[in-house]
Amino acid sequence: MNNKLFGTTFAALLGSSVLFFGVTQAGTFVIDDVIFASKEFGDQTYIGPFDVSNLPEEEAAITIQTGVKGWYDQAQVEIKLQDAIVPFPLEVIEFNTDGTLTSAQDGAKNELQFDVTEESVGTFLNQQFAPFVFSDAEIASATEVIRIQLASGRNNQTIDISSALFASTTTEATVTDVTFDAIETSVGIQNLLLALDGYELNPLTTFSLLKFIETADVGIVTEQDLTTVASILYASVLQTNFGVDERSIGPTVPTSVPLGFEATINRELGVDFVFTNPNSTTFTLNLSNVGTSLKASLTGLPLIYSYQTTITNKEEFLPKTIKQFSSFVEQNSINIKTPGANGVQVAVIKTILSGDDVLETINISKDFYPPVHKVEVHPLTVIAPAEGTGDGTTTDGTGTPTDGTTGSTDGTGTSTDGTTGSTDGSGTSTDGSTDQPSADTGNGTSGSGDGTTGSGTSTGGSGSGTNSGNENNNDDTEPEYDKGGNVIPPSK
Repeated sequence: MNNKLFGTTFAALLGSSVLFFGVTQAGTFVIDDVIFASKEFGDQTYIGPFDVSNLPEEEAAITIQTGVKGWYDQAQVEIKLQDAIVPFPLEVIEFNTDGTLTSAQDGAKNELQFDVTEESVGTFLNQQFAPFVFSDAEIASATEVIRIQLASGRNNQTIDISSALFASTTTEATVTDVTFDAIETSVGIQNLLLALDGYELNPLTTFSLLKFIETADVGIVTEQDLTTVASILYASVLQTNFGVDERSIGPTVPTSVPLGFEATINRELGVDFVFTNPNSTTFTLNLSNVGTSLKASLTGLPLIYSYQTTITNKEEFLPKTIKQFSSFVEQNSINIKTPGANGVQVAVIKTILSGDDVLETINISKDFYPPVHKVEVHPLTVIAPAEGTGDGTTTDGTGTPTDGTTGSTDGTGTSTDGTTGSTDGSGTSTDGSTDQPSADTGNGTSGSGDGTTGSGTSTGGSGSGTNSGNENNNDDTEPEYDKGGNVIPPSK
């Protein structure tokens, strides 16, 4: 009986234990899988840059939180407003874990959710972009843009709030204002001004002057017309944060536009002027001429910084003189073929200002124009031969050379310049040359000869070069000479 009672009691206890265990397990199942079911993400599920495929929600939360902690350590977030880019403080950004997991969808790329308060964004804008004043609506719009951009979870990103901030703003300002004086406004320039006035420079777009005139009706324009307009556009662009992609200068110092601002155009060579609007807002070109003044300006939403352009370090280079000779130029005159001009070099510098504070100084260009050398054309010099004897020495009939040398001889027949010119009775000079013998006329003067022996006066005496009367070697006939000046013996 005791055994029966024991068995009954044991069976009752065993059944109660099994029932209690079953109820407990069923309750746990209901609580975990029915009442508080745990979510598990499916394949190809990403939250931000983090892969949570096939992970339960708890493990996915740990993975995301660990990744976001690393993001805070490495991330660099910048806010761009027009031409200003300023770092955004990460400490005002709070990651929302619950909101991120709740909104995540299986098999999709989901975003991270960060909370940024409008109060912190408003404080940041007012501190960094003074003296601009922002309304509550503008601050709320900028805050929403920041939240959306942060959701990607990229480490490095620049968030442009320009469009959102000025979406409700219709007030535009004159961003640049440039005037070129003393400009001869041709018909071509006027046509270009009409075509370009009111042209809109859209966000993140590039403008090419050569491409513009291909599509616009500008009529007949010269290279000089295009260069003048391109130059004033260049001067305007330098007063903004626009980027200059292509700009060239001519070979000579410009006279129609200010030095340092030339932007030459050559359609045949494809020389163009190209610039880019890097902002997310639109700007409008305004061009006009008043008298001899050419005006250009850009209007649009105001820029944060101001820009000043300075022309400095001007240096001049003197030209050289090149001489040329021509038979077509008259004697004692010079023709100027090229007048010549000084060369010039200038530096162009841009200064970026925030109020009165200098943020940066940029070397834009160094324009060098080489000197134009002066070219003179001179006459060819022709030296005519002097008149007189065969050796170029003339005499005045008395035997004295007209070039200032003395050719007289003393009684011995020796010339006073050291050469021997005496002759014997036969007419042969003692230095071996044959000369015409002098005739005894009483004064012994002779004007003939080859220039070696000049005139001389005989002392009479026993000199062999004289005799009585007008006889010459006792022969009435005049001696004959060969081409060398030697006496030809008479034929027998």
